[in-house]
Amino acid sequence: MNILIKLASDNELIAYEALALAFVLATFDHDVTLFLDTPTHLLLGDPDSRIYGMIQSLDLYDIEKAWHGFTDEQMARFDDDIRHALADERCVLDDKRVLFDSVLEF
Repeated sequence: MNILIKLASDNELIAYEALALAFVLATFDHDVTLFLDTPTHLLLGDPDSRIYGMIQSLDLYDIEKAWHGFTDEQMARFDDDIRHALADERCVLDDKRVLFDSVLEF
């Protein structure tokens, strides 16, 4: 199954659950794509958050770099480890929804 998980929350527990679900689904051979949007950037910019470490593990689960809707200013605040886990360009999600069997929003 081809699944998109959209995360647009600054709540660490919600973000943790969304990423944990992505990892479980990927483990069971589902194609998972993550889309991260504001205000998730607040968690990604905090090295003490669990999300900061989890997002750096995408390649361990064969998950592509996460799509994002972050502005250039938000991207500039991330360190190299976080930028490496994110797609190089900002994504317009509305154009991509039809590519997926299921879209989960957190």
